[in-house]
Amino acid sequence: MEMSKVIKCEVQDCSYNMDNICNAMAITIGHDIHPMCDTFCQSDQKGGQIGCLAGVGACKVSCCSYNNGLECCASEISVGYQNKEPDCLTFKSR
Repeated sequence: MEMSKVIKCEVQDCSYNMDNICNAMAITIGHDIHPMCDTFCQSDQKGGQIGCLAGVGACKVSCCSYNNGLECCASEISVGYQNKEPDCLTFKSR
């Protein structure tokens, strides 16, 4: 199984976001039923590794159809604001 990649992040005020690319090595998604990006970090300091394309290290959203044993099985995901929170926009309820 390969780690799902974050191909786009529209959360401009996240410290890991550089030009709509998430430069964290891996992100965590979820709060049981809400697909929020748990890795979101708001800071004046930029983080991550330039050139790194983040993967989804864990998904805690049990009702997502892409969740298989807390792992994301989507080939790729996008992250953006939904209801003023940074969410996985690829989330699909079972």
